[in-house]
Amino acid sequence: MKQKLASLRLTIRLKWTCFLSLALFLIFGILATLIYTAVGQAFVQIEENNVRDTVSAVDARFSVYREPLTKEQVRLRLAPSLTNPDSSNQDERDSLLRYPEAFYRDSLSKQLARGDLAMVLYDPQLHPLFKIGQINSKLNHRQSREIVLKKGLKRSSYLETVAPIYSNTSKKLIGYVKVNNGMRSYHRAFQQLNGKLLLTVVLAIILSIFLGYVLTQPLVRRIKQVNRTIDKINDNPDSQDRIAKQKSNDEITDLADRFNKMLDRMQEYTNQQKEFVQDVSHELRTPVAVLEGHLKMLQRWGKDDPQVLAESLDASVAEVSRMKKLIQEMLDLTRAEQIEVNYIHETTQANETLKQVYGDFVMLHPDFKINMDDTVPPKTIVQIYRNHLMQILIILLDNAVKYSRDRKEINLSASTEGQMLSIAVQDFGVGIDQEDLQRIFARFYRVDKARSRESGGNGLGLPIAKKIVEMYKGTITAESAVGSGTIFRVNLPLAPKKSK
Repeated sequence: MKQKLASLRLTIRLKWTCFLSLALFLIFGILATLIYTAVGQAFVQIEENNVRDTVSAVDARFSVYREPLTKEQVRLRLAPSLTNPDSSNQDERDSLLRYPEAFYRDSLSKQLARGDLAMVLYDPQLHPLFKIGQINSKLNHRQSREIVLKKGLKRSSYLETVAPIYSNTSKKLIGYVKVNNGMRSYHRAFQQLNGKLLLTVVLAIILSIFLGYVLTQPLVRRIKQVNRTIDKINDNPDSQDRIAKQKSNDEITDLADRFNKMLDRMQEYTNQQKEFVQDVSHELRTPVAVLEGHLKMLQRWGKDDPQVLAESLDASVAEVSRMKKLIQEMLDLTRAEQIEVNYIHETTQANETLKQVYGDFVMLHPDFKINMDDTVPPKTIVQIYRNHLMQILIILLDNAVKYSRDRKEINLSASTEGQMLSIAVQDFGVGIDQEDLQRIFARFYRVDKARSRESGGNGLGLPIAKKIVEMYKGTITAESAVGSGTIFRVNLPLAPKKSK
């Protein structure tokens, strides 16, 4: 049983439909409860006002007496007999004979004529004097003088109150009145209201489920779209399928954008890996073939020929050194592609790094005239790892040295423009043709393959520099003219200033 329950699949559509349905139903329930309570309080307030009006009418009718109430007084004031010859109030008898409708227009009569009001009148000793309607005539001094909501025998509620009656003239207590309100209108109205409310609740449940299902449709549709894209990528890792962009600006759209960027990055890494394998295999094929040729030659007849042995060993050592350098440059290029993960937040002082590289090249190439124009403000911080900045400068200066044949002069300049550090390296060497200038940053590309091979170049220096600069959100460009030299310009972002 537990395994069956564990294997049940609760889809996001089902979860969100239930959640939204419950939320909508709770909102409706809260609103319905508030309205139901407000209507109930309003109805009770109306019934309480009827009780108060009845008590006020009784008080107004009997407060004219100076002494405690008697049955005769109550009978005369509430139910006078128009034909009673013993009535002591001739004016009252004449008034009722002349205007019999006055009794029915009387406010107290109107209240008692409703049928759901009941009343008992008492003398000061709590002896019942008059009773009308279904009401318990027992009364004690501890009974509440406020309007109280009580439960009846059939669980139907009713209102009850007890009030003293005082004489307007003598200010004496002349009796008590007890009034019950059975609230028939209240109960009848709420029976109808409960029936309609029950129907409304059923409709609300159906509507909330329907709305919950409809509102989850876009979410489920987008998730299915993501799943389909993932399935396509799993079936074909080289697939260019991506999640379609939507006009909506929500979390699902953000997720889709991030997923597409992740796929682009993975595709880029996959392509880089393929290019890396292809380039390495292509570049290593030549030195391996050279080594193989020399070794076979030594195997055949080089053992006994000192000259062939020496030449083969020298050539083999040179090829091994070139392979070693090639492997190191490929590793540098691979590390450059990981800068965004490991070094993106590194910073360094531009002035010190520039001076150090400049001093090293002046010492290593005393036959060159290296000019430096540094207008960078002191303690300028650039957003780049120190070793990477040095590597960029070394690559550019080393190329300038390699391709300067007649005029051995190099200009190195640095300045700040806005929030960027601008570096320029200029040589006066052979220059680069405009057709080749567009491809100098490609891997293993050499403008003059023969001369590059003689100088020990593998065509990876500029690609490494370009990759490092781009990883730090900078730019690198080249300008050149054949026979006049080349100038490389590098722009790197400065580190943001820390707020004090």
